[in-house]
Amino acid sequence: MAAERIECGDYLIERIPITEEQQQLVTEDVYTARIEAARTSDILRFASKSLPKLNGIEHVKRVRRESTDPDNELLVILCQCKMIDREELDTLLRGTEWEESRISVNRVPRYPPYTRDQFEQWKALWPVAYRPPVKLKKLAFSTDEKAYIQMCLSEADELRRQNSNTDNRPVAVVIGNANTRNIVAESTDKTRKTGNPLRHAAMCCIAQVAESEVTRLALKEKSTLQKDNKGDLDGENVHLPLKRTHEECDSEKAESSNDVANYLCEGLDVFSSKEPCVMCTMALVHSRIGRLFFIDESESGGISHYSMHCLKALNHHFTAFKCTRFSTSNSQ
Repeated sequence: MAAERIECGDYLIERIPITEEQQQLVTEDVYTARIEAARTSDILRFASKSLPKLNGIEHVKRVRRESTDPDNELLVILCQCKMIDREELDTLLRGTEWEESRISVNRVPRYPPYTRDQFEQWKALWPVAYRPPVKLKKLAFSTDEKAYIQMCLSEADELRRQNSNTDNRPVAVVIGNANTRNIVAESTDKTRKTGNPLRHAAMCCIAQVAESEVTRLALKEKSTLQKDNKGDLDGENVHLPLKRTHEECDSEKAESSNDVANYLCEGLDVFSSKEPCVMCTMALVHSRIGRLFFIDESESGGISHYSMHCLKALNHHFTAFKCTRFSTSNSQ
């Protein structure tokens, strides 16, 4: 499928497809019977009572009309070939009104189509149902959001550039709040400086968010105690990020809400000068980030090589974007 791209300041933003979008056509065999159109209900009723039920191909339609057939006959799926062999099928049909049916083997798509392109291709093989996924939205950013993304990417790029003049690894990460359009954490790689192999830039940023949350909760508890003892206090304005998904919470609510999300980085955006490694990507999954923007690909990155942003085996998924600089001036 064609990649989705959008210009955003000095960067070209490209959404990385999830696994289902990249699925190629895979087929499996089914037994079909060629019958008169008027007998469709009868044979489907027989198949429902006497033959193995379809398993995993519910997206495949049971009936296909042969457009070139002058006799107005249909192909009806009886069952999957992997369920029973042909001899068993013939045994089940023997003695029924379908014993003399013209049985054949046809191929059908094994998986449901996830994109419109897949649907157009797969339905040519056999009719399939297509239900566009709600989460597969067209790539679009508002003017304010583009400015916010540009700001965070530029900050990560500048931090990386500054770090490249040291003995540390030239990697930088920024975490931003899409609701308030502000940066809530930023760090460069500190593995060489500290001698700690876990002090990757992304891990350091997550630690900063954790420290901010501890501070916020402590101040909130202190404020509550003081209000209980002395009444309301004026001037309480602790600017700490609210970790709520940007789809669920608009700017107005974000400024006034005091709710706390269930996970540390829920809904926050991560901007990295380099694609996170597997360890950092897993940490981002556990922290429930909302989106990831990275500039340079990694030789063994968690996104481009392992698709960890959309693995079915993991209990959280997020959207990932590859960001290409229009100019190489920032990368020097």
